[in-house]
Amino acid sequence: MKYIWKYKTPEGFDDLVMCGDADALTGLWFAGSRDTARCAEASELRNTPVFCETCRWLDEYFAGRDPGFTPNYRIEGLTEFRKDVIDELLRIPYGATVSYGDIAKAISKKHGGTKVSARAVGGAVGWNPICIIVPCHRVIGANNGLTGYGGGLGNKVSLLAHEGSDMFDVRLSAPKGRKEEIDGKFVRRCIQAVNRAAARHGLGRARYEENGGTTICLDALADGRCEFTEPFIFDECSDDDAKLLLESFIDYRALYQYDLAFQLSRLLARRGSLVRARMGRVLAKTDWRSYGSNGLLLSYLVSRKGSDSLIRHLLDAVCEDNRDGLFLACWHSSGKKVQKCLKRKFEEWIASDASWGGSTGEAWWLGAFLSKWTAEGTFPYEQLQLLTQWHFGRQLPTL
Repeated sequence: MKYIWKYKTPEGFDDLVMCGDADALTGLWFAGSRDTARCAEASELRNTPVFCETCRWLDEYFAGRDPGFTPNYRIEGLTEFRKDVIDELLRIPYGATVSYGDIAKAISKKHGGTKVSARAVGGAVGWNPICIIVPCHRVIGANNGLTGYGGGLGNKVSLLAHEGSDMFDVRLSAPKGRKEEIDGKFVRRCIQAVNRAAARHGLGRARYEENGGTTICLDALADGRCEFTEPFIFDECSDDDAKLLLESFIDYRALYQYDLAFQLSRLLARRGSLVRARMGRVLAKTDWRSYGSNGLLLSYLVSRKGSDSLIRHLLDAVCEDNRDGLFLACWHSSGKKVQKCLKRKFEEWIASDASWGGSTGEAWWLGAFLSKWTAEGTFPYEQLQLLTQWHFGRQLPTL
């Protein structure tokens, strides 16, 4: 007799459905996916011992720990080729990714050079009935492109992000049907959330303007660039308000005036779990030309292990005038290597172009970091002399 059971996942993932008999797990799928139809023969909702073991394994996995054991499972309907593919899936390390072509080559080598197509591998990977435990989510397409996933592309991205995969080496096409119109009721809810935060600091009320689009701004913060000395209005923001503002920030980056977007990025840097829970949507909508977008993504960076190496990599990869979010991530990072790398990059940028920073925000950020490094004693004074002289020299009037 077949039984069925459900597992409540952490925020950011769809719940899971498992199927099996008294002896073994035979299916594990994300709820709502097309694969759950395979549970049709299950006749009873019952938490069997093997389901208890599976839930315990999932608890450890979603807590970021190595479970150290594998629930007893049985894969039905295995052909010889599918078995080869499953064996290759089980060899992919935690946090790593391989391509369908890589698996095809491995199987071909195993069988003495017999030709194996990546398309056939893709069909076998998509057929896999035991998700996560048999890690089909770690398989990506050619040129690091994210392809389809039976459990939904958002779940695939979230699983890879949860495992610490280098998401900047993975490409994801922007989804179709992006929202263009902003619902007025939704805007009012966002304004109320901003007002609740502003009221705790005695600031004025938020308002929104419609000039070719709706923009929420806060009068007290609307005069020029937001300074780090400004009150951080979202420091006591509730989870409900933070989630609402995050959803609007992902879908409608243009909804917020610059200084308010800056404040939201500071909130998200502190609430990294809220970003991590929505990584599928965040990555799908990332536009490196947008401060709001790259600020959000880089705020997520500082919330996970290995973030410093990614930040240092991006200092070489992100072009000028698109680095606001990157600088924000550097600001929140406590890693000494990040600060040393940033200092070196500032020196390189200055040396490579005499007019550097003339029309972008980089020069402003240099001044902010010089103040931070001096106040915190990050570098000895003599190591900052070159940057300090350039920074103050460019501000002297020309005679």
